[in-house]
Amino acid sequence: MKVVHVSPIAFGKNGVFGGGERYPWELARAMSTKVPTTFLTYGEKEDEFREGALTVKVLRTRFQYRSALNPVASGFRHAITKADVVHTHHLENLVTDFALLRRHGRQRVFSTDHGGKAAQLPAQSRLQQRLDGLLAVSRFSANSFPALSSRSTIVFGGVTTSKFFPDDTPRTHKVVFVGRLLPHKGIDVLIEALPDDFELDVYGRSYSAEYRAVLEKLAAGKKVTFYEDADDAAIQHAYRSARVVVLPSVYRSRFGPASPRAELLGLTLLEAMACGTPVIATDVGGMPEVVRDGQTGYVVPPSDPAALRRALVDLAADDQLWARMSRQAARHVLDNFTWDVVADRCLAAYEGVR
Repeated sequence: MKVVHVSPIAFGKNGVFGGGERYPWELARAMSTKVPTTFLTYGEKEDEFREGALTVKVLRTRFQYRSALNPVASGFRHAITKADVVHTHHLENLVTDFALLRRHGRQRVFSTDHGGKAAQLPAQSRLQQRLDGLLAVSRFSANSFPALSSRSTIVFGGVTTSKFFPDDTPRTHKVVFVGRLLPHKGIDVLIEALPDDFELDVYGRSYSAEYRAVLEKLAAGKKVTFYEDADDAAIQHAYRSARVVVLPSVYRSRFGPASPRAELLGLTLLEAMACGTPVIATDVGGMPEVVRDGQTGYVVPPSDPAALRRALVDLAADDQLWARMSRQAARHVLDNFTWDVVADRCLAAYEGVR
């Protein structure tokens, strides 16, 4: 079986450091150790190279139609023609539409939604019915596409266990947030919830100057430090040394538009738990599906600083509780959320459609 993963936006320094970009990259790398796999993406210039067992092809973007999720490039059809399976990432865009239009013979097309949405072809609703399967990152994500319910498989997401694992890094009592600095991430709620004697380290790039200014104002007088240019090594260290990692996302923020499909999964939670760090997540999106409340961390209501503060204080005050959650968090990820496990789930779904 030959598989091509198609990501409209590259991951990394030449693309975007986001969960929706990291996911297809890491999944393709894991799958390449099992079957011949190509990672197809877009960039400023055409390129082809190997990353371990993975073949990486970059198509030169001629233009973007209304969105970065809609790159248009020559060579797309040729790049997918020899694949038995084409797995697109971001369901609602032209790239998936084109893959469905240009499929041939017994070629199968699957897609995983990561929350992005862009302009599509007028016949998109009919084209979606040609999908062989929706491989969803959570039940919450799958429920967003009821017309595809009979062809949906929950594959979740994973972590790279060679990067994210517990070690003997000395633990601090710091609270850590990792993610983009955007209103739907709820960082303002976390800062408001933070007890005055707690330290919070915020890792993530700012995408809104207005929201960044709000966070600075809320953090005045508190022990909050922002790191906007941290590399992977720094973030791994932050996970391993933290007392708790928090993802306080909201459906509606006072400082930005509503986000009804916020946090389809929550990869940073998986990365933190893989490092043996308990987490606190809000009851938003797919996050409650990956955090075992009271076992690997806590799930609290969104936009509720008081509830979030209580969870922070509980984890800070009880060393035995923390140690138990730490062990359970690491085991939970190893059993259910490695990229190797996710790749196997996808391959089983591919094989199920002949």
